[in-house]
Amino acid sequence: MFSTPVEDYTHDLFGDDNLQAQLIAIKVFVAHSRRIEDAEAKEIKEISDRVRSSEDESLIDVHIEALEASVYSGAAHSAALVGILAPFVENLFTGIFRGIGEKEDDYLGREPKCKRSIYSRQSFWDPHFTYTKEGVKAGFVEGVMQLAEATRLKERMPSDSRLVLESLFEYRNAMLHNGFEWPSQRRAAFSKVAAKANADWFVCSSINNEPWIWYMSDIFISRIMAFIDEVVVAVGEHVKSTYHPT
Repeated sequence: MFSTPVEDYTHDLFGDDNLQAQLIAIKVFVAHSRRIEDAEAKEIKEISDRVRSSEDESLIDVHIEALEASVYSGAAHSAALVGILAPFVENLFTGIFRGIGEKEDDYLGREPKCKRSIYSRQSFWDPHFTYTKEGVKAGFVEGVMQLAEATRLKERMPSDSRLVLESLFEYRNAMLHNGFEWPSQRRAAFSKVAAKANADWFVCSSINNEPWIWYMSDIFISRIMAFIDEVVVAVGEHVKSTYHPT
């Protein structure tokens, strides 16, 4: 008898949504983006080598233009990647907790079909909301962590879950709301985010010894991809042991 792959228990939470196909598409895009960046880096190196070995001063201008172009090209690649990865991760956790919520039969109040029970239940399982002593507030990362604790999924989650999520969504918000060149105060503020994260997760070009353009590093992109796979397995194990015990 064949056993069900643990990841399938996670995929089943999404109904007709093809989570696996989405993941494959993202991995293909990430690999394609890396190939383009590698080719651009190789081209710049070739120009740099020509500058050092040639007396043609016009090559210096070509080299400078290529370097400047690479700054913005790198930002474009980083923006494209965070624009794909962040929404996927957001949808991943939204679908996970929506699916788990549908498996739970608890409700608030004695009438499960009344509006207050229905709407309270919806907000409870929505990771975009966080519960505080002041009431319900918006807050995706904290919402994910609260639901992970409430469902007892937290013990299976990657140990750096909060750090990965905070780093990813702080960068997403900064890049997609401010473009490539952020206001100086925003650049400086993100320095604190980068310092709190893994030292290799973000890189920054500088101008006049001040932060200029921030990028996600290949190391962080790889961590996000691995994080997604780890979450899918963790959730599958949780669903299997909680709702399909053998």
